[in-house]
Amino acid sequence: MDTLEKAIKFLMGSQRADGSWGNGDPFVCARVMLALKDDAPEGMLLKGLKYLEGRQETDGHFMPVGGMYSDATSTAYALIVLNKFDYGKASLPVSRGIVWLVESQNKDGSWGKNKEKKAYTTTFCLRALHAFYLSGINRFARGLEFSLGYLRGLDFSREPVSHVYAPILNLYRMSYLDEGLRDKFFEFALDAAEPALEGGSVADVAYLLGTLKALGEADVSAALEEWLAAAQHDDGSFGKDLASPGDPNWTALVALAIKGML
Repeated sequence: MDTLEKAIKFLMGSQRADGSWGNGDPFVCARVMLALKDDAPEGMLLKGLKYLEGRQETDGHFMPVGGMYSDATSTAYALIVLNKFDYGKASLPVSRGIVWLVESQNKDGSWGKNKEKKAYTTTFCLRALHAFYLSGINRFARGLEFSLGYLRGLDFSREPVSHVYAPILNLYRMSYLDEGLRDKFFEFALDAAEPALEGGSVADVAYLLGTLKALGEADVSAALEEWLAAAQHDDGSFGKDLASPGDPNWTALVALAIKGML
């Protein structure tokens, strides 16, 4: 059984009775369901979707559990994954979520309250709108202008991998990643790979692998994937780093990175 197969087996065996995974955070559950989309039994996925729908508040946003993900990021990612499960724009979870996203945009075109993660959060929100064919609205254009300007002026070398991979990957998924930012990310990734490996950061290695793989890079990706195989726990899970216990969130992250589905 290879790395991916063992990870999928762990995820399928770790769903909770209420349909959730991990701590029940909607971002985490959405990530796991996307990783399992082509492998898990339909009943397991339907149970997960039911749980995810139940995490949506009446105002349309998906309430995070814990402090890792923001309201905007959780809502945007839940919508992105619901789209993968063929939820239409007219479905209640999606329509309510889109209204909440549109109404929560900041005056500068960004989303989110954390100034250091604005490109991270904003590009997830843009990707959610894009998934439901809303890239023609003015709020999308403002968010895209903010994101591109912010990233062009950002010193990637001073940022954690988690703040860099998502904006680059999200722009690429929407076909808005220009050559300059692509080259800027490649330079960053080559410099960031060694510290991530030496520091035992499973999350950072997976972020880099998933993004490089999406962008078509092969050599560094192969080395990162080989390292992740050695970092896997005996039960098929992954922790955030080598010293951490296995967790569905990070296991799903690695699975998606290997699949090229981040």
